[in-house]
Amino acid sequence: MDSQVAALIFVFITGITCEAPIEDICHGYVHPSLGQIGACIPEAECQSGNLVADACPQYPSNYQCCFDENNPGREVRGAWVATVTNIDWPKSPSNTVATQQADLKFLVDRMEAAGINTIYFQVRPAGDALYNSSIEPWSEYLTGAQGQAPTPLWDPLQFIIDYAHDKGIEVHAWINPYRASLKPSFDHLAANHMAKQFPQYAYIYSTFGWMDPGAQEVQNRTYDVAIDLVTRYDIDGLHMDDYFYPYPVTGEYFPDNRTYEQYLQSGGNMNVADWRRDNVNKLMERLYEGVHAVKPRIIFSISPFGLYRPGEPEGMPSPIVGLDQYSQLYCDPKLWLQRAGWMCSSLNFIWAIQPPQQSYPVLLNWWLEQNPLGRHVYAGNYLSRVETNGWPLSEIRDQVAISRENVHRSRGSWGNVQFSAKMFRDNFEGTVDYFHENVYKYPALQPIFPWLNGDVSSSNPK
Repeated sequence: MDSQVAALIFVFITGITCEAPIEDICHGYVHPSLGQIGACIPEAECQSGNLVADACPQYPSNYQCCFDENNPGREVRGAWVATVTNIDWPKSPSNTVATQQADLKFLVDRMEAAGINTIYFQVRPAGDALYNSSIEPWSEYLTGAQGQAPTPLWDPLQFIIDYAHDKGIEVHAWINPYRASLKPSFDHLAANHMAKQFPQYAYIYSTFGWMDPGAQEVQNRTYDVAIDLVTRYDIDGLHMDDYFYPYPVTGEYFPDNRTYEQYLQSGGNMNVADWRRDNVNKLMERLYEGVHAVKPRIIFSISPFGLYRPGEPEGMPSPIVGLDQYSQLYCDPKLWLQRAGWMCSSLNFIWAIQPPQQSYPVLLNWWLEQNPLGRHVYAGNYLSRVETNGWPLSEIRDQVAISRENVHRSRGSWGNVQFSAKMFRDNFEGTVDYFHENVYKYPALQPIFPWLNGDVSSSNPK
């Protein structure tokens, strides 16, 4: 046993502090009986009273190693940076490169001040690229016209990686696998866009353009994009959100009849719903295996919708109601957690704590029950509803506190991800200050990912 760890265990058992300072291992040590991870904080603010002295020599003398679920030493403190329709960044595609770069630095600075340690940066909103890609066209959300390179040339993904990593903040590249256009048209797309290269698999569905997940060419395109990102960039993770098959529109049918008929003619026997889910499952598994063949310790995460399928016995308990993503988006994150065991999940919980139809703690508890392999589950919080729906910031604080409860953490609840970053950018109603004082007051390291053969966490606590 490492002598420093043994010394700290000695303090736990006897309550006697060692005369010689112990190396700062507080942030990485799990209390043997409480199961909590230590955090170096002022002694007076350790509400639990579970303290270990001399374990934080790099901090002021009044700081001690505290084991308290309200001040965890390791957790994901994430934020989604949405580039689609310029939600979070850049503010405008017409801004100069210098302005866009300054704005991106400012955004990262604001998130750092709030205590964020993980950024999910959207680099492929709709078959386009907010990075220098040889596969896909430059994004219209960056330059105003798809396929038009920025002048002077720069690479936003590389820029944010360099800037955030210098601050000890992780950057995960966020891609959308199938969305092709935010308009009901493909006319404005560049010649190397996937909808132009595979027009037989590009469909207008409601007000969107969508690629056919059942087409091998479409799956290959997304796979190639992912491998390119992981190969060329020092990203900490690859991330996808909840847009698999499109969200349903009443009276409209996703027009993949021809692809399904080809599947049947080739000897397939699944019904169309099972076939669609299988298309998504195969790509997700292929992506997981592919990116880890390039970088074995990279984090692969998906952010599915927060509801699985309401109703017993297969789905969520009463009174939970809402969209059935299993039969409407054709994805099966319950299967991914229970049997595949190859992902982290950042669930889109867009609801408050109290409403019984979509109760935050009930939903979180249900998802953790589907996690026998102990993969990480991060609850996604709809921070923007502080602005749009009048939520108090205390609602988000309380949601994070629920995620931290030992009964949840012990089953894989290792953090939260906020949507979206503009709340930090604009400091709406003092969001940055509130987070710093009430949510992420003290630094935290990244969690440990034992199934990736080691600790993939950052060395610097943020």
